[in-house]
Amino acid sequence: MIVKLCDAKDLPAAGELKSFRGGKDFEICITPSQEGAGKLLAFDNRCPHQHAPLSAGHMDGCRVVCPYHAWSWDVTTGKSDNAADPDLPRYEVRQYGDEVFIQLPGSAG
Repeated sequence: MIVKLCDAKDLPAAGELKSFRGGKDFEICITPSQEGAGKLLAFDNRCPHQHAPLSAGHMDGCRVVCPYHAWSWDVTTGKSDNAADPDLPRYEVRQYGDEVFIQLPGSAG
């Protein structure tokens, strides 16, 4: 299921992170892609290691850095610095005009 996540005016600036409620049981973290062209990257706001809010962390290039233990994940792939660590769940997000939509996990179309 695809649902509206927010209005475009609520999106974070380049290099920033912002969380949005993506459903009743999870939060989504959004950051603009460094590639530009209005592309957005969306991923789970909870660190897969200790469930820290990644929106309280920071971006280091294309990597989000956890505020609790400084582990990081590439937000374009979801991969960790350490191959043994779990991937960061990512979500499809699209902007149409002044609205931003996301596909909820476990749903199609």
